[in-house]
Amino acid sequence: MIEVTRSSVIPAPAERVWVLVRDFNAMPDWNAAIRSSVIENGPADRIGCRRLLTFDDGSVWTHELTELSDAEMTISYAIVGMPAATRIPMRDYRATIRLEPIIDGDLCFIAWRATLETDQEAAVRERAQAVFQAGFDGLKRRFA
Repeated sequence: MIEVTRSSVIPAPAERVWVLVRDFNAMPDWNAAIRSSVIENGPADRIGCRRLLTFDDGSVWTHELTELSDAEMTISYAIVGMPAATRIPMRDYRATIRLEPIIDGDLCFIAWRATLETDQEAAVRERAQAVFQAGFDGLKRRFA
């Protein structure tokens, strides 16, 4: 099993950033790697709902919401569907996005962590880190 982790600081209060990040259908609003999202079995904050994400390369992936905690400002999901012809095969992908307030400056610390199985570790790390960073960059632009 491998782990991919990325973190950043967003120039806004954590509570404001959380409103956007906790919406399981809003990722296209803050991550340029995602073209669109459609919720199945909604609403978008119900554990077990699924989102069909269309990525920048046109591929469609299905994520299932596995945890959502407003008190802890964490959202977790698992990949439960991916294109048959994916260039980067992976299994048992689980991820969590966690926010924490930075009181000094009223900023937001954000961490995105994924664990998974793959035979192509370098390619998976590169793609996951690019998607995570695109999300952080989008949040920074949104709250600048």
